[in-house]
Amino acid sequence: MNNPVIETKQIASSSEEQFRLRFGDHKSRVEENVATEKSNRSPRPKAIQDVLLAEGLAAVKLSVECLSIEQLQSGLHNSLGQNSLETRKRYSQSIVKWFFQGGIDGLLSKVWCAYGNEAIILDLLRYSYLTHEALIGTCVADSLFSLENGIAVPASYFDKFLSDFLGEPSPEKTRERLKINLKRLGFLERTRGKPDRLTAVVPQKTSFLILLHHLFAPRSVRTVELRNLFTNPFWKYLGYKSEDTVRGLLREADAARVIGKYVVADQLEQVTTCSTYEELLKGKVQL
Repeated sequence: MNNPVIETKQIASSSEEQFRLRFGDHKSRVEENVATEKSNRSPRPKAIQDVLLAEGLAAVKLSVECLSIEQLQSGLHNSLGQNSLETRKRYSQSIVKWFFQGGIDGLLSKVWCAYGNEAIILDLLRYSYLTHEALIGTCVADSLFSLENGIAVPASYFDKFLSDFLGEPSPEKTRERLKINLKRLGFLERTRGKPDRLTAVVPQKTSFLILLHHLFAPRSVRTVELRNLFTNPFWKYLGYKSEDTVRGLLREADAARVIGKYVVADQLEQVTTCSTYEELLKGKVQL
């Protein structure tokens, strides 16, 4: 009879060997990016808290009934399902930190009022969480970005990323929490007895349109060079895997006349909006 433990080890070993052969050069580029990110950031806690997407969605819906962040936190203390008051307090603080940095009338609340679309809000929750959690955001934007969807990602790859990011070897618990959160965010498929695999995240096209205007045209119509747009990792946080995919999205938006124009001429590549962020929301523009 075959030993399932031995078989599992053989699968893992084979997966790691294939991964090393295919992505050895890529790993060195990731290490450079992580080193740059590490040098540009202030020290951060090494503990990884569970991402709270369902709770964040509930908080966004609740926020439209609140006049202040304090009122929202009070409502979360009463509505979150955890038995421990301390846990509810900690979760409510994390929800505010991740999803309400702009105040009670910030991005997520405004988009919910305008569109009332849970799929769009979940995209924006993922974006907002990754923006405020540097460790997991860097993992998505640098470490996992260039890997093909469907590829088996060995544990050693996450260990190397964590070691480079934190500056020291991390405990197995940290790696496990990282992978749990990546699964909850939609980036990782995990099945008992099988290697973890990178999975496709399919965002709403309107989510990209909203963030394009929120980030680059908040108060006036703007023209943005694509090289500057690509520097901001918001599109990677949404789940897009290539610059060409974003270009295709911009061509589609241009054809649908929800942006001013998308221009490619010689070495010039730029997008011009036809409205501001507030005007986009007011018109409930979709793609």
